[in-house]
Amino acid sequence: MKARSLCTTTLAAILGVAVVGTASPAFAAPTELSSTGNVTVEEGTAGGGDQGTVDPENPDQTLPTPDPDSPGENTNPDTGSLVIEKTTNLDFGTIKTSANTVTSFAKPMSFESGAKTRGAYVQWADVRAGGTYGYTVTAQLSSQFKDSTGANVLTGSTIDFSNGLLAAQGDNTNTVPSSAQTAFQLTEAANDAKTIVTASKDKKEGKGRYAMEFGQSKDSTVGVAGTDANSVKLTVPAATASNMAATNYTATVTWKITAAPAAEETPEVTPEG
Repeated sequence: MKARSLCTTTLAAILGVAVVGTASPAFAAPTELSSTGNVTVEEGTAGGGDQGTVDPENPDQTLPTPDPDSPGENTNPDTGSLVIEKTTNLDFGTIKTSANTVTSFAKPMSFESGAKTRGAYVQWADVRAGGTYGYTVTAQLSSQFKDSTGANVLTGSTIDFSNGLLAAQGDNTNTVPSSAQTAFQLTEAANDAKTIVTASKDKKEGKGRYAMEFGQSKDSTVGVAGTDANSVKLTVPAATASNMAATNYTATVTWKITAAPAAEETPEVTPEG
């Protein structure tokens, strides 16, 4: 309105007497009319194999299909709003009986696109509705290395993970979980699940999709480059290594995601007297 009043005053000064007694032009008031936009939100799901695998070293991209010589990638066929989506198998190759402790590292993942490699990884997603936050991701050696008959067991063996790298999917701008164990050991002890990642409920962390890789490729610009072939280690104690049966052994590592418990209500206290 200041600019409009200034123009009117200037015009009056130029025209002088000729405008005396002439009514000022009326300016039409602006009109508005609003419309509404509607959308209905339902809680979605993740998992089920429809999603790609986040490349932990380049989170804006997805990993190609593993090649046939790769240890192998597992995709969760089940869907859910809080779900482990992907894990990788661990191939420790061939070891020999020995009077000493025996160690072996898991092969890195390799892919059909060429020379690209990655360390072992796990991927999960949280798409729970209604502002629901908080969870833990755990790993457990739920079944020790044993042969197909179950008679031969690599008793006392452990698996050590190191050089952990946590990455959010490229378009995920939510708050990344602030607690992640970059190194840990899995043992055959009962109930020895290790908490690997904690997404804080109070800090509203961990929504969306994440991947955690153990060991990075030689070309990685994040984490510790060149560790993809020596970051997941099998250790067989000497007492077992000296008497192993010559056969194939398989273990099971179980990855689990669990929602943070609901807040407990504080009981109301009635003052006495």
